[in-house]
Amino acid sequence: MSIFRTSFASASLFRTVNLTVIVPIESYGNPEREANKPEKFKTLYLLHGFGGSQDDWLDYTNLRTLAELHNLAIVLPAAENSFYENIGGIGGDYSDFVGQEIVDFTRRSFPLSDKREDTFIGGLSMGGFGALRLGMLYHKTFSKIISLSGAFIIDNITDIKPDHRDMIADYAYYTRIFGDLKQLKGSDKDPLYCVDQAISSGLVPTVYQAVGTEDFLLEENHNMRDALTTRQICLDYHESSGIHDWQFWNRYLPKAIDWLLTE
Repeated sequence: MSIFRTSFASASLFRTVNLTVIVPIESYGNPEREANKPEKFKTLYLLHGFGGSQDDWLDYTNLRTLAELHNLAIVLPAAENSFYENIGGIGGDYSDFVGQEIVDFTRRSFPLSDKREDTFIGGLSMGGFGALRLGMLYHKTFSKIISLSGAFIIDNITDIKPDHRDMIADYAYYTRIFGDLKQLKGSDKDPLYCVDQAISSGLVPTVYQAVGTEDFLLEENHNMRDALTTRQICLDYHESSGIHDWQFWNRYLPKAIDWLLTE
């Protein structure tokens, strides 16, 4: 297995950005595993949460082992606290950066499959929100989506006042990221709008969703589960004891990756 820590000039963000890519190229003397290496790897684009970075997945999980075990390449982008949205102005196109530019760059630079059925996106918390939204928005690219403890906060912030502050952020932050909050629902910043666009196209990714029963975002995940079910999205939903932490995410990440690679 090789871990590449690279940087490139991003047109979407108008600056040089860092990127981590795990490619299970070597098998360290295991002939059987080496014989099963594909020429082009299936790939998971895995998104970090609010306040985190791409290093979180390497620091707090056994991602290296999972990549090697499953012959799965994993791309770890950094998107700051953007909610993976295009926030306007020079250097703020995080949707384009993650959903399009990084995919193009990594496919040119590494032995990654360019097939839709081999290309996945996932994330936790803010990244779970981003994965669902981007997976549906770029439905021609991604075939499967993982959302762990997704921060599906659109309904919560639609009518907030300038003095609002919650467990995640405040009014100034939300308006900077999402723009006019009264126009948010039904816009392309809303994951469910992107779901509906995918449905209209006839090309809808399947979804794996998991959340802990003590998670502060449990109700938001219930609402998203119900919305996806109503739209007849192919959804594999899981809920068990746990809070919004790495103990829960470490329990479900291997299960989610198993799901990704099940035909």
